[in-house]
Amino acid sequence: MYIIFFGVGVGFVLISFFLDAVIDIDSGPISLFQPKLIAAFLVVSGAVGIVLSNRFDGVFSGPIILVISVFGGLAIAAIINRLVVIPLRRAENTSAFDKQATIGTWAKVISPIPLGGYGKISYSISGSTVTSPAKSEDGGEIKNGENVAIVYIEGSTYFVKREQVPN
Repeated sequence: MYIIFFGVGVGFVLISFFLDAVIDIDSGPISLFQPKLIAAFLVVSGAVGIVLSNRFDGVFSGPIILVISVFGGLAIAAIINRLVVIPLRRAENTSAFDKQATIGTWAKVISPIPLGGYGKISYSISGSTVTSPAKSEDGGEIKNGENVAIVYIEGSTYFVKREQVPN
């Protein structure tokens, strides 16, 4: 019986490495095949199988022990998925934003932009204050503390123009 549990465990570990390294699935109906959930299933089903085999060998037959240990492993993996994996996935990258969404946003020059050169701007988006390299759209000089509008973005450089902040 130990050989069966060990063989199933090795098989699932190999499958989980393959799925994580090659396919890297993280969502959808196949997300239950994540290595962390497979590992939890293996640990619990193996432990339950070994405990039942040692304690209740005469009471339960091998197939019944196997079924009980598999259901125990599935139950714990489902609980971990529901209470740990899904909330962590939802919390990932909640502060990320699309750079193109900043076009038209008002910003403040925090490092002067010299004639034809680069400076730095600061702006707020999604509740966060962000600083970025900036260049004047017309190549002119913009002094520290002036308000500007983001016109377009090339690479990581924000092109800005001097504007009056509307009242």
